[in-house]
Amino acid sequence: MAAVIIIILILLIALLSALFMVYYKVFYSPHRDADEVSAPMIIANKRFNDEVHRQTLSLKNIPCRRVMTRSYDGLRLYGRYYHHEHGAPLCILFHGYRGSAIRDFSVMGQFLQNEGYNVLLVDERAHFKSGGHTITYGIRERRDVLSWIEYANRRFGTDAPVYLFGISMGAGTVLMASGLELPDNVKLICADCPFSSPKDIICHVAKKTGWNPKFAWVMSYLSVLVFGHLVIRGDVTAAESVKRSKKPILIIHGEADDFVPPEMSDEIRRANPELVERHTFPGAGHGVSYFADPERYLAIVRDFIKRNG
Repeated sequence: MAAVIIIILILLIALLSALFMVYYKVFYSPHRDADEVSAPMIIANKRFNDEVHRQTLSLKNIPCRRVMTRSYDGLRLYGRYYHHEHGAPLCILFHGYRGSAIRDFSVMGQFLQNEGYNVLLVDERAHFKSGGHTITYGIRERRDVLSWIEYANRRFGTDAPVYLFGISMGAGTVLMASGLELPDNVKLICADCPFSSPKDIICHVAKKTGWNPKFAWVMSYLSVLVFGHLVIRGDVTAAESVKRSKKPILIIHGEADDFVPPEMSDEIRRANPELVERHTFPGAGHGVSYFADPERYLAIVRDFIKRNG
């Protein structure tokens, strides 16, 4: 009997150790104390690295105010606020998985300021100054979007239009938030290379790296349940949320994206084709549609805002 108990304990310890390793690899953010400029890049093409680095330093040198709000579950959430003028539309930008706001939005952060908007770059939960340890692929982050909107409305009033932007996981996050009851002054959502659901992206990356997707999903589900106290519900996805959205949505995706396949954003478009506008960029990998064709990219964003803002 004692031998059986010992074997069970050994197996249990082995399982928990395996689950923790999966949690650390998939859901934990190890870059909280890293330099934002040197944080890992979400873009896939190294030939753009120098330009991104230059743009990141340029954005970092623009004066801003450090701001903070509380998440629905009590975390401190931090961001950078760039003020243009009172009453101007506010653009709230959400970065990618293990990314950095000033790096992932090094270009768009400056473009939107130059267009005359106020800009808020958010550190998502478990990233840099914001609290938390578990990345939840938009599940909890979508409610942080609402927390930032409520913060903005308290500070600037509800007359100022709010535009939501996201890239990669941040794109999935703002699209998941689109299914919530967003205030009337939230006018539009722009999502660059979003994934359709946490399960889809985890299984896709697992398959790409040589893991069995079903096994990887089960281990991922259990690991974040045990160590992150999160139940990944099948109905909390970008595609399902967009079905309930009442806001116009712009999706941009590179046709050569092999990290988040463009088929995922097409699934999102099909969920609500009357409200979702989608543009693809030939030859562009993950997060580099702007670099593939800067003039077209900015023209699409500018036109979408003009029609819906």
